[in-house]
Formats: sequence, C-alpha cells, structure tokens
Amino acid sequence: MGLAPQFECWDCEPVALPPRSRLYSLPPIGIGSMFVESLTGYVSRLADAHAVSVGNLVGRELLLVSSKPRLPFGPFVPRDGTTKSHGFRGRACSANGWGERARRWAGALERATHQTNLRFLTLLPFEDVFSRGGLFRSIRSWCPACYEDWRCAGTIVYEPLLWTIRSATVCLRHGCPLEEVCPYCHETMSPLGAYTRPGYCSKCLLWLGHSGEPKPVDQFDKQARTHTEIWRTKAVAELLAASPQLNVSGVALKANLRACIEYVAEGNVLAFAEVVQLSRHGLNYLTNGKGLPELGTLLQICHQADTTLATFLTSLPVVDVGTWDRLKQTLQTSRKDCRVPLARSREQVRAAMREALHEQPPPSLSEIARRLDYKGVEGLRDVDKTLSKQLAANYRKSGRTHWWRNPGATRISEQADIQAMLEQSLSEKNPRPLYQLAVDLGYVNEGYIQNKFPELCSAIRQKIRKNNEARISTMEHALRNALNHEPPPSLDELRKRLGYSCSTVLKNHFPLLYEEVMTRRRLHRRQKILELTNALQAALSDVPAPSLVSFCKTLNTPEHILEKLCPRECASIRARYRHARADTSVRRKEQLQQEVRQIIQNMQGDGTYPTIKQVRSLLSQRSNWADVSTVVARVRKELRAIT
Repeated sequence: MGLAPQFECWDCEPVALPPRSRLYSLPPIGIGSMFVESLTGYVSRLADAHAVSVGNLVGRELLLVSSKPRLPFGPFVPRDGTTKSHGFRGRACSANGWGERARRWAGALERATHQTNLRFLTLLPFEDVFSRGGLFRSIRSWCPACYEDWRCAGTIVYEPLLWTIRSATVCLRHGCPLEEVCPYCHETMSPLGAYTRPGYCSKCLLWLGHSGEPKPVDQFDKQARTHTEIWRTKAVAELLAASPQLNVSGVALKANLRACIEYVAEGNVLAFAEVVQLSRHGLNYLTNGKGLPELGTLLQICHQADTTLATFLTSLPVVDVGTWDRLKQTLQTSRKDCRVPLARSREQVRAAMREALHEQPPPSLSEIARRLDYKGVEGLRDVDKTLSKQLAANYRKSGRTHWWRNPGATRISEQADIQAMLEQSLSEKNPRPLYQLAVDLGYVNEGYIQNKFPELCSAIRQKIRKNNEARISTMEHALRNALNHEPPPSLDELRKRLGYSCSTVLKNHFPLLYEEVMTRRRLHRRQKILELTNALQAALSDVPAPSLVSFCKTLNTPEHILEKLCPRECASIRARYRHARADTSVRRKEQLQQEVRQIIQNMQGDGTYPTIKQVRSLLSQRSNWADVSTVVARVRKELRAIT
C-alpha cells in the first residue's frame, strides 16, 4: 500500500511590507556623541550614496517631498526649460540651526529617508535659547587628520556638526586647528554647495585629508590655539552630545543667570560683569529678558565660572545653590586682590548712615561712600539728604576738616614748586588755566595760588585772554573768507581747519556769520542738485544707454552721493540701461541663431554632421559655449521637423 503524498503547506496570506522610502534610509552618525553629524553633512553624504551631486539631490528630489517647495532650500534660480538646471546654488549653515528653515530641511529629509531623528543633527533642540548672531561659520571647515583616519580605517567619512560652529576652532581628536582653505586650489567653500562631497573640495574636487602625528589635546602648541579655545570647543561638544537628553529652556537660562548674579555678587551686575569679563549693559539686556545670549557670551561666563553649559540651561536656581557656592568660591579666589562691590537697597544704605552718626571720631561723607562702594557722595545724598547733612555737620564739628590750617600741618605743596609750575606755564605758547594747575598741585581751587603769587597768576590770565582773542579773530576771518569762497566750504570742513570737535563753537561766537555760511551752502547744494538733475535727464536720451557707474565717472561724482541727491533720475538711468542690455541680448541671440542655422545648412549640404565644436569654430564672433549649444540643439530640432 503506497503512502499518501505529502505536500508542504503554503501560507497564502499577503506579506505586510514596510513602507519604502524615496531615498536611501541612511542612519545618521554619532547622535548622542560629541561628534554628531551635521544636517548639511548628511545631505552631502546622501547625495554621494546616490552618486549624484548635492544640487541634483536637493533641486530635483527634496523639492518633491518638501512641505513648501523652494523656500526651505534657497537661494534658487529659475529653471531654464532648455538647460534643465536643478536650480540649487548653495547656501550657508541655516539648515544646521533652528527656525522654520531648519525644520523644513529636517522634515523633507525625514520624509524622503524615513529617518525620525534628523532634528538632532541640527540645533533645533536649542531653539529660543541662543542667538543666531555669530553662531555658525559662513565657510566650510574640517580636520584633515580625521578625514585621513576615517578613510584608512574604512569607516564612513562625514561632517560633524561641531565643525560648523564658530566657537569650536580645534579638533579634539588630533589637537590641531580646523582648516578652512583648500591646500590645492587655495579657495574657501560654502558649507553646502552644489558639488559638496564628504572629504573632498567642492571647487577642485580633490581629497582634503592628510596624515599627521596626533598630539594630546592638553599638550597644545602655543602657536596653534590657546587653552581657552580648547575649553570652548570641549564645552560645545559636550552640549551637542547631551542634546537628545536635555530639556533646555530659555526661561531657565535667564533665571539661572539672575540667580548666579544675585548669589555671587549680591545682585551687583557691574561686579559680576567685571568678574566674567563682559559688558554690564549686555548682561542687563540678557537678564531682563529682552534678548537671547550669544553662544560665545555664555561660554565666556561658563569658562570664568568653571561650570558647564548644561548647568545654566536645565537646572533651576533653587536646585543649584550648591553649584553657586562653588562658583562664588571660584570667583572670589580668582580675584583676591580685587574688592567686589555689593548691591544694597536704600534701606540698607540708610541704616549704615544712621550707624555712622554715632561713630567716634565722626567719619566724613566720602569715607562712608567708600565703605558702601559708591564712587561719590551724590548717591548718599540721593538716599537721604537729612542724614547726609547731619553727617557732614558732625564731621565739621570734630575739627578734622581743613586740616591744613592747623599749626604744624604738612603743606600740600611747597611755594617754590608752585612758583616753578606757574613760571613754566607762563613760558608756554598756550598756558594752562590756573584751576588745572591748582588741581595738579593738590588744591581744590586756585584761591591759595592767587593769594601767594598774584602777579604770575595775572600774567597767565592775560596771556590766556590774548590767545582767546586771537583764536576768535581767526575764527571770524575763516567765516568771512568762507562767504567769498567758491564753492563754499561746509561747516564741518571749517571746524576741522580750525581744530574744533564740533561746529557749535562757531555758532556761539558768530551766529550771524554762521547763518550766512549755512544759507550760502544750502544755495550751492540746490544749484548742484539742479545741475546733476539736468545732466542725468540729458543722459536719458544718450545712445547707447550709459550705465550709472560710467556716468558717475564722467561727472566725477561718487555713485552713493548721486543716488542720494537725485534718486529718481538714477533709477531711470538704471532701468533704461537694463532694458538696453536686455534688447541687446535678444538681438545678439537672434543674430547667433540665424548664423548658426546658415552654418548648419551649409554643413549638411556638404554631408558633414554639425557638431557644436565645429559650428562654434565657424562663427564670426566668439560666443559662449552654453549659448551655442542651446541654439545648435534648437536649430537641429527645427531642421529635423522640416525634413
């Protein structure tokens, strides 16, 4: 008895295939590490994987999946229906930053590759935290040793996001500065160009990597980079590595800055600004919530405070009191010889002034101001005028004031020294005023000097008076000459000739002459504008139409001045020149097409195939290769349609 035939069991249920991506689903490199890949580097690596240029990938593929075509990938040029241009012309690193443009870049790439974490190849996690100012480089930078190591090890060559940030100037792997100029063509490159390829120059297309002996980062050559730049690069790299786990907030950053200033310098922004070597106004601008800090500014604060960027971005002030304790100790240790002033309320200042009323011996207002870190006594008077008067009265009653009047007191300055200084000032061409001499000698005013040396003081005053009269006479002479000069000089020119910082001094001494010079200058300006306007209007009928640049050379007038004085006429000349250029271009193309058609017909009559090179060599005038190739293709098509 034969066995029953056995057949394998087939599962006829249709297999659920995962959705297919339009482009290769390349996984991004280094997310969560210091050397995470940049989004522009991912685009160039994706184009290299498809064996196409970045221009073709962006202009022909990513535009199809973009939520808003063209705008995220600009700048673009209009596509020519004959040349089939992809339209992409390269751009800076805005795709690696944040905002609407970066989100559209990341969104288009995620839809095309089905990758879901491409936002971490940008600074989108830090949106509304940093300012865009000075954040990214405008040109491409790289480490040639990293390129060479990756190629020799057979690993993927890519562009880290760290290399695109301006504050990172050092390669942390090899301890060498990042390069920005191609060693072969000596050109700089756009961060993302139409022919960008990882590891290769986008201009000459040569390999940018080369081997070098690695150096430890801590043993840096002094000529390469300083320790501060190494610290900055490490800090930025650590922030990029922690970006997937961080929950950053601009509110937390400003709150931490305010808490740090309050805890370290007791709210004194000026003292904190001096410690971290920044501008007081810049810190006020940031802590008041009016703007976002630049990354370089925040790195400067963190470097001086010996803390990390993540501390300022994520922690709350109430949690980080211990961190501020360490920060305060670090700052005070670094400034042992510098007294850090503290901010006090009006009630605290008033209490200190009340305590000073009962001190013996009574202190002066200046002493109390110095204790409270005021530059003068005006601040004390603003707080409480009554207490200030009482303190001043107590100090006068104590007999400590006017100490130089006491018997046996040390002289402020010897009479021989005073006489020598007065005689020296008198011998000078322009003697110094007496009050300046008194201050230099240590006196409050010139009263004592006047009492001791009345004749010398009178001679100095008389010489100063004569100099002033001569100066005023020179001023009047210059103004009267300006009325007869052609063209009349401006008041700014006059004050420069006379050596004054502004022309107000001329108006104060001779207001009538000043107004006459101003009136004559206005009339000259109107006449000049009328002459220029007539010349420009006459140029509108010139054949051929002149350009504004050439016309400015003819008039010997700078272009920006001509545009300021005659804006309408300048716009008309520009428009006429553009139309003339366009008409000339159209006529030139028509003549080129007629000549090419005649050459092709003659060559076909002789049995010769009309190649572009042969047609171009037979032209009467040398023409652009692209124009000739376009016309040849059009004429061939027309002749084929006729035959």
